[in-house]
Amino acid sequence: MSETKRVKSYVRPDNSAVLTCPHCGSQKAISVESFRGRKSTIKIKCACKNIFYADLEFRKKKRKRTNLRGTYINQSQKNRRGSLIVQNISLGGLAFSSTDIKDFNVGDELTIEFKLDDEHMTEVRKEAIVVEVRTYTIACVFERGGEFAYDGPLGFYIMS
Repeated sequence: MSETKRVKSYVRPDNSAVLTCPHCGSQKAISVESFRGRKSTIKIKCACKNIFYADLEFRKKKRKRTNLRGTYINQSQKNRRGSLIVQNISLGGLAFSSTDIKDFNVGDELTIEFKLDDEHMTEVRKEAIVVEVRTYTIACVFERGGEFAYDGPLGFYIMS
């Protein structure tokens, strides 16, 4: 028996996930509908007799952890400006931290600018709406019709 390992498995639109044993490579598709909304890690015993854990990823879009410095303009608060650090990003939105975190409200409309840490230092400008204000983080969704399409530099960056 080998050490217990973890794998990540993305949930498909039909609520199934393909689990791949990290020990032998065997794959099996299972229904994970019963885990939606309550459990994201399951324990699996493979036919090879090894046990592993599968972290189920129910997100619709891949999210990438980052540490990118940038700025914001809060149109909902008389164009208040400040600095931020993008903590993670997906094609649908991002989460950031700021020293001004107490000044944000759900529904605030922001313009967010930052540079990717790719080889071109690509500049990104996104219109976003605050959907959650946490203790140390602001979560936003992007408004549609932004500067980059799904197959543009931002999409390439997130998938790399």
